[in-house]
Amino acid sequence: MRKKYENIEKLFKENAGYAKTKDILAYGIHARDIQAVREDGMISKIKSGLYKLSGYSVVSNDDFIDVSRAVPGGVICLLSALSYYELTTFIPPVVSIALQRNTWTPKIEYPPVKVYHFSKKQYEAGIEEIDDNGNRFHIYNREKTICDCVRYRNKLGIDTAKEGLTEYLRRKDRKLEKLMEYAEIGRIKPLMKTWLTMMV
Repeated sequence: MRKKYENIEKLFKENAGYAKTKDILAYGIHARDIQAVREDGMISKIKSGLYKLSGYSVVSNDDFIDVSRAVPGGVICLLSALSYYELTTFIPPVVSIALQRNTWTPKIEYPPVKVYHFSKKQYEAGIEEIDDNGNRFHIYNREKTICDCVRYRNKLGIDTAKEGLTEYLRRKDRKLEKLMEYAEIGRIKPLMKTWLTMMV
């Protein structure tokens, strides 16, 4: 059994800590062995057909990587993106992701996820790809994130949206013209102008 454990560990490490059921089986590992190592805690299930090697961490954004593996079209958004950019003191208990409206959402066992469905225009605007030691995930840029938080202020809390904007305005690399472009896409341009007038 030790040899099987070594083979399983090798497979996962060759794939940056992740593996799909079909890849494990193709590697010559039996389905019952997958269940056995899962029960032993060696691997954990992210979603149906996708597993992660427990304790394997070479990145600083494990939850984002897990979600991106489970939902390839998902984009880190709202509070999760706000936290990533250090524009809030709030620590989100779930990973917020955006999907295009009418997109099927797979069931994710871990980490906890909150899914938001955006229109095509809202979904496609402002996406950036982050490479974290070879693992990639998509996230909205700072300006799009601020505008989304203002747009969802009634769900997230006005104080949270204002905190994010306040912290953004303190940055030397702020880009107000770019912020207003995303505010127009998000149909909150008049509101953003009002908030900026009060804060700048």
